[in-house]
Amino acid sequence: MGPGKKGRCREEGPGRGRRAWIIRGSGSSRQGWVGSVESSKRSANVTRQRQIEQILPALAAGSCFHPAFILSCRFSSRTRATSREEKNLQGFLEQPKEKWVESAFEVDGPYYFTVLALHILPPEQWRATRVEILRRLLVTSQARAVAPGGATRLTDKAVKDYSAYRSSLLFWALVDLIYNMFKKVPTSNTEGGWSCSLAEYIRHNDMPIYEAADKALKTFQEEFMPVETFSEFLDVAGLLSEITDPESFLKDLLNSVP
Repeated sequence: MGPGKKGRCREEGPGRGRRAWIIRGSGSSRQGWVGSVESSKRSANVTRQRQIEQILPALAAGSCFHPAFILSCRFSSRTRATSREEKNLQGFLEQPKEKWVESAFEVDGPYYFTVLALHILPPEQWRATRVEILRRLLVTSQARAVAPGGATRLTDKAVKDYSAYRSSLLFWALVDLIYNMFKKVPTSNTEGGWSCSLAEYIRHNDMPIYEAADKALKTFQEEFMPVETFSEFLDVAGLLSEITDPESFLKDLLNSVP
């Protein structure tokens, strides 16, 4: 954002986001080649997504953890798409349970939409939907644990050890901690809403963000990383008032999914 343009979101540049790369040409050989390229790209996307999911907790445990940097990178190319992404996020939250297992293996699945929520939903809306998002991540962990190669139905609904859900719970905790870092950001009623307000705050508050990131990292390392049970996680996350019976919550959740 250049000088004299405060309050307006930076526009999305060409070739960003999920826009398809169109190759002009004709002939069956060219079409086959295009199909092969697209297949390779999809495979690479899946691999990249899984790598990101695996590295995030590790990043959070080291000095290179800096949420502001991650957020700034995304805002540089995605702010203009806020309205479209709001609809996509709402569609995800309203997705029927029959689709939950299948979406657990998609690139634009629960992990993607959990991060997207951070850029779209103001803090009060996050608090209202965070348990629902937690459900989606728990089902994702269960589905991937019992069917690593992919599935459309949950064939094993038995509750697993905490280790099976740990990565998704820590991922959720990171997002919740980052929300806490930006709790002082005002919610804007202008075009772009929370996304624009958050982008402006990030651009002009380096030191407060740096200090808040250090505090979030300390909380993550000292309180969330040592957790060994689901009920203990809920206690640390401050969710026991919403989920009063952790064991029944997880059991009932898995049994409710086809």
